[in-house]
Amino acid sequence: MSEFHALRWAPVPADNFLPLPEKSTAPTYLDWHQSATHVVDKLNSLQLAVLPMSMGVGDAEQLLSRTDKRYAAVVDSENTIVGVLMARDLHGRQSGVIANLLQLPWHELTVGYVMTPLRRLPSITLAQVKNSRIGDIAATMQEAGCDFIVITESNALHGMIVSLKILAVTGESVRLYPRATSFAEVFSAIKHSDN
Repeated sequence: MSEFHALRWAPVPADNFLPLPEKSTAPTYLDWHQSATHVVDKLNSLQLAVLPMSMGVGDAEQLLSRTDKRYAAVVDSENTIVGVLMARDLHGRQSGVIANLLQLPWHELTVGYVMTPLRRLPSITLAQVKNSRIGDIAATMQEAGCDFIVITESNALHGMIVSLKILAVTGESVRLYPRATSFAEVFSAIKHSDN
């Protein structure tokens, strides 16, 4: 420290600070007692990102990043929704395991390998949603250990509820507890991607 010298300093005068804004505009959040209809993403919504299952994971990552989306529905070649994908799953543990098993570099994987198939998600009816609160949905997600809930109406897909939407609307996250991922689930993902 012999080659450095302390600079001459003085206390900062209080009148040099800019005044604080008179009113801060804090976001308005709903509480968990509000109707669950506030957190439904309808499948025909333009807000919902849709990815083909044949799309490469690198392209999916760029698209989700560019559109500022954190999750997407995944469709097959017939434009039927077959799964869902969180952006964080693109680099998740399962994508690494699948790339290892297939002996492929990560960027050669497709969305079909890392998505969660619809058949592995909990499903509730639109009537149940209309009669429930956001907290009921959060409790259902916790019990199922899943970030997504599929909503059906007359045995057809109507929409979905995503834990990230609950966070955006309420300001509180749904706490999901880790579940063991078996090799059977990984092999199921590999098999499903071939369909």
